Amino acid sequence: MPSFQERFADSGGKPITYQDKTLFITDRFPVGNSARLRLYLEASNGEWRQGVVLRGDADFEVNGKVIGKHIVLWNDTAPPVIELGVRGNVETLTVYNVWDTGNGTIDARHNGAAMIIEEIPNGRRYRCNDGLADDDFDDIVFRIERV
Repeated sequence: MPSFQERFADSGGKPITYQDKTLFITDRFPVGNSARLRLYLEASNGEWRQGVVLRGDADFEVNGKVIGKHIVLWNDTAPPVIELGVRGNVETLTVYNVWDTGNGTIDARHNGAAMIIEEIPNGRRYRCNDGLADDDFDDIVFRIERV
């Protein structure tokens, strides 16, 4: 089974090609002029708890509460659709998937981790692999749209 960690290390974290697919270890999501985003947790099929990380130079607001510059949304506790405010002037957000194998540690960007990113109207869809070395890219599927 594929482990993409070494290939991403060799590329300096830049995208790699695997079976005619472009894979990413992280993404820079363009916020544009939007101060609001909507994140949809579409599916989760991993062995472990799956999540999404958003980081930026601006604070996030959820349900009227300022969260901070870094947010983790877990598939088993977050609602399937999350409205996020982006407070401040930010051009891009860092996006990547995470998982918890059951030991309470947030794991990310190692072993089999990789994302396929699809451009969609007003945003992007992410099909993600967690640290388990396989190539199904269905451990967590989510999309982010500018509102």
